[in-house]
Order: sequence, then structure tokens, then C-alpha cells
Amino acid sequence: MAPRRVAVYVSSHGFGHAVRVSEVITKLLERVPQARVHVRSTAPRWLFADGDGRLAVEPVSTDVGMVQPHGLSIDFEATIAALDRLEARWDRLVRDETAWLEGIRAEVVLGDIPPLAFEAAERAGVPGLALGNFSWDWIYGRCAGGDRRFLRHAERAAACYRRARRLLRLPFHAEMPAFRSTMDIPLIARRSALPHDEARRRLGLPLGRPLVLLSFGGLGFTGIDVSGLGELSEIVFVATESFADAPANLVCLERTGLDYTLLLRACDAVVTKPGYGIVAASLVNGVRVLYTTRDDFPETPILVRALEEHATAQVVPLADLAQGAIGRPLEALLARPVVESGLAADGAERAAELLAREIGL
Repeated sequence: MAPRRVAVYVSSHGFGHAVRVSEVITKLLERVPQARVHVRSTAPRWLFADGDGRLAVEPVSTDVGMVQPHGLSIDFEATIAALDRLEARWDRLVRDETAWLEGIRAEVVLGDIPPLAFEAAERAGVPGLALGNFSWDWIYGRCAGGDRRFLRHAERAAACYRRARRLLRLPFHAEMPAFRSTMDIPLIARRSALPHDEARRRLGLPLGRPLVLLSFGGLGFTGIDVSGLGELSEIVFVATESFADAPANLVCLERTGLDYTLLLRACDAVVTKPGYGIVAASLVNGVRVLYTTRDDFPETPILVRALEEHATAQVVPLADLAQGAIGRPLEALLARPVVESGLAADGAERAAELLAREIGL
């Protein structure tokens, strides 16, 4: 049987979009052996499934998201400048992507969640499915309350989203009225089947002491003064980025190729900011969450509510986190039993099923 071509567009904002799309791609390739998936994304190649030669990832950016110096800061001026540059090239980019879709003979487009993907899909005569818990028109619309220059970019994004055939809406979602049709699907997150100690053994991490992960997404946050963590000598900390003045009880692992689900399963708690990927993975794998907030990012209140309602979670002020002063709230959190969320996490299977249906399989 001839190959069935699926085009996937992934937002350039952080790692979370790429991680969940990778899960969908994995399930699609398992379900449809003749599927060939073509991804447009600037996310690192190692975030995506291997694909056994049936997956191609091209380092192409088709949206801006929000420009962030690190995982806990947004540069609004740089974001506006990047959006203006994108708008200046818009017509050419749409033509280029339309031609690309026609060239690979795409039969369906999945977008998480670059607006341009859906305008190009419509022009190429290909159905477009959106995947997400928020959309950029909603983000920019909220930002326009403080800076009206975001408004035209919110309107551009909304116009593109109206061209999508359907939104596959994830839990903990914002309002996304621009989409003509919406279907709710479960969380997309992998659940580790390994026992806690076995996960640690496979990663070469110590047994017998609480293990706490420092995780701040693909953009990271190395501004924490971690020297004070050495005073919490009964706790082992682990991170996938390098910190200056790291104490002896902070273990740094190489991020590339690391099974993050396995790492989470090995940990008793994670110190993080509320990002969709880490929230979903922590809920599914029963990991306590010590979180700080990004009050200037519109998605934050939604994810904080998810943590408070479904997770074993506790907040720490950003100023305390930056100083490494997390001992008291972390010890209180570790003393609490883990509450199982009970949330379904087979959203990747459901999304893959819907993609297969679009190509008649």
C-alpha cells in the first residue's frame, strides 16, 4: 500500500508542544504502518519518536509563541518584534507552506498549535486538526490588555484557527472560541510501569533518600542559587541543566535522549513552574509538585488550579526559589501522601485514531 502522508506543525514555544505531539506520532505510527509523518518544528530532534525511518523532522519555525529569556520570564517587547517580523513575511510563508504540503502530498495536517498551519492546510485542500489546551489568539488577546500591539496578532491567529476542521482539546484548557468544531480528548502523558526504585536503578540514582527533580522546561532556569540546597543533605536533587556552585547532593544528568518519564517516576517530588507537560506527567505518574508561578503568562492560573485540584502540590514564592530557600515547603510537601489523580491519559491514542480516520484508515 502506498504511504499515507501526515504533516505536523509544532509551536516553537518550549518543549511541551513537541513532547505531547511526539506521543501522538508514536501511537499513529504503531496504528498505521504505512503512515509517513513530516514534522515542521525547531524543537530538538531527540524530543520526537525515532519513527523507524517513517518520521522526518525539519527545523522550520512557523510561529513565535512568546519570547522567553528563560522558563520563568517573558520578554514582551521581543515577542512583539518577532510577531511583527512574522507578519511582514506572512504571505510568502503561507505560499511556501502550501507548496510544501502539496509537494509531500499531505493528506491531513496536525498543528500544536501554529496558526499558519491551518491557513496553509486550507489553501492546499487538506483537513487541519488542531491540538492543544490553549491557542495563541487567546494568549495574545490576554496580553493585549496590557499592550494593544498584541491585538492584531491575536486577530491573525483567530482567523487562521477558524480554518481548522476541528480542535482536539486537552484538559485544563482555556477558552478557544475561534475553532469551528471542538472534541475533548484525555491528557497526553506517558505513565511509567516501573516501580519507583527500579526507575532509580536504571538511571543510576541513589536509593534510600528522597529524590527531587528541578525542572523548568525546555527554556530552563539556571538563575537559582542552588548552593543552599546543600544544607538539605538528606535530600538528593537531580537536574538536566548545569548550575554554578552545585552542592554535592545535586546530580546533573544529560538531557539529550533522557527518558523524562522514567526520571519523573524515580523522583518523590519535582520543583517546577506550571507548564502543561510537567503538570500532566506529574499527575499521571503520581509525583508531588512544588511550584512557583509565572503570573504574566495567561495559562498559569489554569495550570495552578489543575495542580491544586488534582495533584499533591504546594506553592513556593519565586523570590524564595531564586534564592534556593525551599527547604521548609519542600519538607512539608514530602511529608504529604501522594494523591492519585485518577485522570485518563490516553489522549495520544485518541488523537492518533482521529488522524487515522482522516486518511481513511
